[in-house]
Amino acid sequence: MAISPLPAPLQQLGGRRFSFYPPIRNVDHNEWLYRRSTWSEVVVVNNRSGVECVIPRALIGEVSFVEDPVVIVGLRRELEWREEAVRTYHRPVIELPVAVNQQGNVIPHPDYPAPVISIRLEPRDESRASLKLGVGLVLGAVGCLLAANIGRSYLHPQTAAGDDYAAVVRKIGAPASEHSVRTADGHMYRLLRYPNRNSVVVLYVAPDSALGVSQYIGAISPEGRVLNAVTLPDGTNAAPLLRSLPAF
Repeated sequence: MAISPLPAPLQQLGGRRFSFYPPIRNVDHNEWLYRRSTWSEVVVVNNRSGVECVIPRALIGEVSFVEDPVVIVGLRRELEWREEAVRTYHRPVIELPVAVNQQGNVIPHPDYPAPVISIRLEPRDESRASLKLGVGLVLGAVGCLLAANIGRSYLHPQTAAGDDYAAVVRKIGAPASEHSVRTADGHMYRLLRYPNRNSVVVLYVAPDSALGVSQYIGAISPEGRVLNAVTLPDGTNAAPLLRSLPAF
């Protein structure tokens, strides 16, 4: 059966009109309605022209529910409507004009060669040391950036196979929201959403459990990318199962 994706910020608006900020370029009327959403995209329709626009979910920012005069939805990047699609807007590079003199003519090159200026070169050892220091600083900055990104999207490593709902909450905290989905083959999964970790914890609900006992099998990002997968009792990895889950 069809399963809805994770709620998009615009989904909370229902049928209310809203405006984007900054407005989408090349669109005259900045008034929209939410239409639908998928794992990675949100579809909106222009209230006047009826044109549908597909916007990546990652570019949807904060939603202001103060209607003055309409709800404002922030965009993380400036967008434009071009070639029947929404694209990221890139500001053109402005070329500086050529310098001119008071008579409006281009300043000519002098007829004599430029003066030679004595430049003192650094000793070879000092230059090599400076180069190593610069490379070390760059590599350190890149490493910190990678560590920050991994730490933001990856769940705490103490979450393990066999953890039930209570164990997951005890280890990484209560989820912001949760709901259950049933796949076409009849299996039930419990989904715990952690926006601050950019992760969705997936628990498998045992079919023969009258109490709905569930166990941790892995975690995925809101876009469906597998972040963590456990080894199942039959010795296989849960990653293919997580990737096969429908959008919710």
